[in-house]
Amino acid sequence: MTRGTGTDRRAVSSTVGVVLLLGLTLIGSGLLVGVGSVAISTTQETIDVDRAEQSMTQFDSVAAMVGLGQTARESVALRSSSDGQYTVSPDDGWVRITHHNYSGDADEELYNASLGSVSYRTESTVVTYQGGGVWRRNDGGGTSMVSPPEFHYRDATLTFPVVRVRNADSASGRVRAVVSRQGDLARVYPHPTESGTGWKTYDDGAKTYRNPVRNGSVSVTVHSEFYRGWAEYFRTRTTGNVTVDSANRTATLELATVGMVGSFDLPAKNQPVEVRGMASAHPIRTFEVSLAKANGGSNNMDFSFYATKGTQEYETVVHVPKGIGNYCSNGKETDLTMVVYYRDGTGGQHVWTNDSVPVESGPISLDCATETISVNYTSDLPLTYDGSGATGETALTWDDPVDSSASFNHTGTDGENVTFVPGDRTTSRHLTRHYLSFFAPDFDLTTWHGPGNSGKARLDVDESTGELEYETSSGSRYITFLHVTENNVTVELE
Repeated sequence: MTRGTGTDRRAVSSTVGVVLLLGLTLIGSGLLVGVGSVAISTTQETIDVDRAEQSMTQFDSVAAMVGLGQTARESVALRSSSDGQYTVSPDDGWVRITHHNYSGDADEELYNASLGSVSYRTESTVVTYQGGGVWRRNDGGGTSMVSPPEFHYRDATLTFPVVRVRNADSASGRVRAVVSRQGDLARVYPHPTESGTGWKTYDDGAKTYRNPVRNGSVSVTVHSEFYRGWAEYFRTRTTGNVTVDSANRTATLELATVGMVGSFDLPAKNQPVEVRGMASAHPIRTFEVSLAKANGGSNNMDFSFYATKGTQEYETVVHVPKGIGNYCSNGKETDLTMVVYYRDGTGGQHVWTNDSVPVESGPISLDCATETISVNYTSDLPLTYDGSGATGETALTWDDPVDSSASFNHTGTDGENVTFVPGDRTTSRHLTRHYLSFFAPDFDLTTWHGPGNSGKARLDVDESTGELEYETSSGSRYITFLHVTENNVTVELE
């Protein structure tokens, strides 16, 4: 066998080395080209989506001008790439507004309609105009708000002009969107009748679609691909109750109304007048009741309102003595009694009394013709801080010793800061405004009448009425005024 020379072996080795070097260079170049192409493609898509965001923000401004009636028709250029497409959909998403418990357990659906959308979509990202706002969502599921929707909340007032897209269309490449108003603005809430002489009514036929909104709560539910973005926006604008239903892709905001302001029917015994959204710092302006007797009569009757919250307790009692019927039949003089109790759980209690209220002319008075007792809790009736003359019939138990002093540590309201000692006087109005402010903003003012269990036969609650007026809170979880309109547009892509 013939062996090659050293020179031959060196020649072969050099050739192999060159081939390997060329191979590695080609592989490296291929990898660089591949990675670079992906990076360039990703960068280009990011640029395209960012441009689409800017275009959709401009579109949002134009759609607002048209939808809210500033102009009838506008157009705007929409940037895109060959990989992205614009689509217009009339059925994408919906909004529902409900007034819960407006009367007892009754609910009223105030509004329910589709939102529609205008979207720019690539393989990994979607940018959408919907509900008067612009939203962005990536494949990873992250949702962000590019510009806020037409949903405004301030000082317990919710304003929601619902901008609806009412047609379908699609286009890619260079696109111009033409936005046109469809029909006139439609009033949803408040909602006057077409004649302008009345108001649309709730299902009960009595309550009307007008402000202020009273009783229960109002919820706004949005079904959308961007429901999480809607939920986050609700949270940033209010401190109302916000819930998310991922299965149904909905976000719901619920705002409490400010409850009972004005006239009310007297609740049954141990049932409440609901106080909701009451402001702080002595907000009560008017508080009075008219108590109609039942068959059992009003002799030796005690009637009270009471409230509890944590360790705080309050009760104001009116006592009608025995023999009141004799007064009505033969004019025998008699007096009524008012007592106000309060404690905060730190030991001791406050007790204020007046056991000589003239039955015929005082802030607590009896109409013998109807045997109706009228009580004005915000009158100038004087009460004395000492505990004497207190009635033993109350809804709550008041067996703590009377505090040696009562300090009202407010400033600038009703003449406070002041400290009372036994024998000092102030008015029923002052006590009502002072003590009930501790329970704001939400509490139940519950009725009671006795003595014992006999009280349920003493008052005809169907014929008894009251009036409670107070300044309301503008806190960000309440609603007092609701303004909703429907604003329809069409979007044509050219």
